[in-house]
Amino acid sequence: MKLEMKSIKHSAFASHETDCYEGYVYVDGKKAIHVSNDGHGGSDHQYTEDRFPHTIIREIDEWCKKNLPKWKMSSDYNDAEEYDTSFEMWCHDQVHLWKRSKELKRLLNKNKIVYVKDNDVYVWKSKNIKKISGVHINKFKIANKNINVILNEMPFDKALKTYNDYLDFDRVV
Repeated sequence: MKLEMKSIKHSAFASHETDCYEGYVYVDGKKAIHVSNDGHGGSDHQYTEDRFPHTIIREIDEWCKKNLPKWKMSSDYNDAEEYDTSFEMWCHDQVHLWKRSKELKRLLNKNKIVYVKDNDVYVWKSKNIKKISGVHINKFKIANKNINVILNEMPFDKALKTYNDYLDFDRVV
């Protein structure tokens, strides 16, 4: 089963305890489910498109639990407990990845260099440069010989994966 979330809309000002969002989940390339969350800490709203039976939501949830990696969470400083990745959790992961993608696109724009140093992500910005070029990146590398990972030099998908890896978001599937 191939799941994709498209047409994501997010409202930062309305997001309180959870992300306030809406989007459509495609199953094997077909628009199947409209999902949304009001952003007040409650569960997602999930409505199937006309050609899909409502049972598809339960089927996808079971598929997610069986096929997607489990995740861990610790509360009250106890040992982390392991949980199945539900359909709702997968949806929230997709929204989070979408937000990270937009964030990285903003960081990679014009006058910034995004790089990894000491297992953390940093941004170098110049007020004097309107658009970063290969010349600027080479000068940056010469001045910072210990920096080997520069996201500006990568294809966007690889840069996004690297960005997420270093920001400890490894649950996205």
